[in-house]
Amino acid sequence: MVRFSLMLPTFVDAAASRPYARTIAFAERADVLGYHMGTFGHHSFTPEIGDPAAPFALLSAIAARTERLRLGTGVYLAPLHHPVTLAEQAATLDQISGGRAVLGVGLGYRPYEYEGFGLDFHRRGGRLEETLTVLRNGWSTGDFGFDGEHFQIPSCAVNPPCVQRPHLPILVGGSAPRAIERAARLGDGWFALPQESLAVMQAQVDQYRDSCRAHGRTPYICLMRNAWVAPTMGQVASEWLPRMVDFHHTFAEARATRDDEVIERLLAGEAFSLEEYIEARAVAGTPEMCIAEIQRWVDAIAPDEFSLIFGGSDDYVRLSEAVELFAREVMPAFA
Repeated sequence: MVRFSLMLPTFVDAAASRPYARTIAFAERADVLGYHMGTFGHHSFTPEIGDPAAPFALLSAIAARTERLRLGTGVYLAPLHHPVTLAEQAATLDQISGGRAVLGVGLGYRPYEYEGFGLDFHRRGGRLEETLTVLRNGWSTGDFGFDGEHFQIPSCAVNPPCVQRPHLPILVGGSAPRAIERAARLGDGWFALPQESLAVMQAQVDQYRDSCRAHGRTPYICLMRNAWVAPTMGQVASEWLPRMVDFHHTFAEARATRDDEVIERLLAGEAFSLEEYIEARAVAGTPEMCIAEIQRWVDAIAPDEFSLIFGGSDDYVRLSEAVELFAREVMPAFA
């Protein structure tokens, strides 16, 4: 069985009395449709991307309106904040949701986000290492006491505790070798980022599983992929492909390699076809094509979970139609 999760859209109706009402309604529908987890990304000082600056607050509102959908961050820039603050927010979400919270964390790559909090961008790796240690030790022992290079925390009680034991799952994101090793050593799973092709991902997956064996950990791969589904390929091409060009321009600096011919052509403004972009890269097309692409990834790397970024529309109705079509005609093939 393959699990299918999705990144939740942020529909913000600023003039409405409840600006996030459509976001919450969308998550309620994803819950009914059988998606495994809904996530929000996280950025500060970056309104153009649309990721919430306070995802735990929004996830807690959704937790009160859903029953089965696991709720997570994908990913939260943990080094921007104190680990005890992060622990308190994540555990509170776990309490409100009845044990459905998942904490996905990563470093980020934008220096201005760290500058905005008065932090040294180049020390973010060490801050994340210590944050993960504080979280795991605190949640496991009930005491946050820690003496490190970045954080000095006196002995103090963990409150609230997590509902899940010994704590809620921690998924560590990243594509650099050090990030993948960190996921194996300090995470309960790895958020594999959506930029890379299957050929690149196979090497990353091998490294992650080797690192898990070295650290005596059980691997768990949550594979993020760009996704879209429509009745015809023509509709996919018109709705989704131009937005993927924008996506890769926006996140060009986040990719792990510059050896991907299709992406380099895309970034250079050169021609490429819809089919060659999708192949071994995205979960997109007609329902039949989506099934075939998912099977390609399952056969090659056997991910435990797909975390899909349905990026073909910002329209609530059209996005809801695509998510429902995927749940109805694609997901049952892997039940």
